[in-house]
Amino acid sequence: MRTRPDYVAPQDLKYVRPEPDLNFDPEHNKQVIEATIKATDKMARQRMKEAMEKVGERVSAVKTYVQGLSEGRRSTDREKFFGKEYLTYLRGQEIVEKIKGELMLQGRDGKMFVIKPSERAKQKARQILGA
Repeated sequence: MRTRPDYVAPQDLKYVRPEPDLNFDPEHNKQVIEATIKATDKMARQRMKEAMEKVGERVSAVKTYVQGLSEGRRSTDREKFFGKEYLTYLRGQEIVEKIKGELMLQGRDGKMFVIKPSERAKQKARQILGA
């Protein structure tokens, strides 16, 4: 919902100073916001690129397996095809990705806390990854 730019919602009044800051520069504020958005977008693109690189190995392995099945010259037993160690490795990679999906942050007081992505963020990631 869009409101007037000069309107302050009642629940946000606790964040508004009674006396305005005399040194406030709206242009500087706008530049800081734009720089923050740009840096966040860059970080998101980098994380997505890294995720795609890591997923690529698993996709390649599955592609080889499926191609072999379609040609009828490979075993249908995936453990025989990949080997027990490689399947364990791939499962480990899946678990590592799940753990990395929970973002760890350190607060100003030095305590660590986890930010778990929302369901909407997970859906968006699935759409982007095509899964």
